[in-house]
Amino acid sequence: MHPDSPTLLTALSQEGLIRVSGADAVAFLQGQLSTDIEKLTPGMSQFSSWSNAKGRAVTLLRLFRRDGGIYLSLPSALLAPVKKRLSMYVLRSKVTLEDAGGTLACLGLAGADAAALLQKAGITVPAAIDAVTETDGIQIIRLHGETPRYAIYGAAAANEKLRTRLESTGAKPGSEDDWALMKIQAGEPTVYPETTEHFVAQMLDLDRLGAIDFKKGCYIGQEVIARAHYRGAVKRHMVRAESRTTVPLRPGADIHATQDDSPVAEVVDARLDASGTWQMLMVIQDDSREADLVHAFSGAAVAIR
Repeated sequence: MHPDSPTLLTALSQEGLIRVSGADAVAFLQGQLSTDIEKLTPGMSQFSSWSNAKGRAVTLLRLFRRDGGIYLSLPSALLAPVKKRLSMYVLRSKVTLEDAGGTLACLGLAGADAAALLQKAGITVPAAIDAVTETDGIQIIRLHGETPRYAIYGAAAANEKLRTRLESTGAKPGSEDDWALMKIQAGEPTVYPETTEHFVAQMLDLDRLGAIDFKKGCYIGQEVIARAHYRGAVKRHMVRAESRTTVPLRPGADIHATQDDSPVAEVVDARLDASGTWQMLMVIQDDSREADLVHAFSGAAVAIR
């Protein structure tokens, strides 16, 4: 994101929320997710993942504590299937899973002036990535990326008042595509219905992004993820890339090498920037990084950044 670009404020209606509560909530999530839930505090969120038994990410999650529960933020398109599958593991545990989308609203604020605008609005700003602050019931989470990005969670009325204050001090309305583009530029992946269970955690750089704790106990997919870490078994990794084409690039799209009929990469996410260039994250075979790459459907050239 260019330093002169406006700071954008976006209603994140594409984000779903699951609230996990009950006496066994921590123990339950500890056996499911890739991060150490015992280290989750009111002042620190976690970027995490939930995988299948083969170590492939079903969904990526942002976890934070609020009002005695643990909230899991994930794409709304995956909320229902993830909640249903997670519920199958509850068994006799004292755990309740609820769709919390109706109780909390989510805004995204991103741009060079984001921290200054929050301060002008009377909000305490988290300094470190993953850190959480709370001001009058509104929680602010610092997200990945060199350009400041914040997720803002609060009751709908409180968030609407904050939106008005932020816009009055210079924040410009952003779209969901704007937010997704900034997430791509920050190197933070998203798993969509089109790509669920396609990628082992390390293919998505989750180890680099702090979304895996290799010292915690067992969880679903842990054996595969740990083996990949200690034996270096993963031969595909995520990179940033770009392409100029009039054909939309979608999650799950195949990327080929010009001399190879088989796909060598898969699009994780892609969005158009202001110049009309598709910016993307893709998972590519390590030995194909130097190849001439093309979008399988349109034939448009793809260049690793």
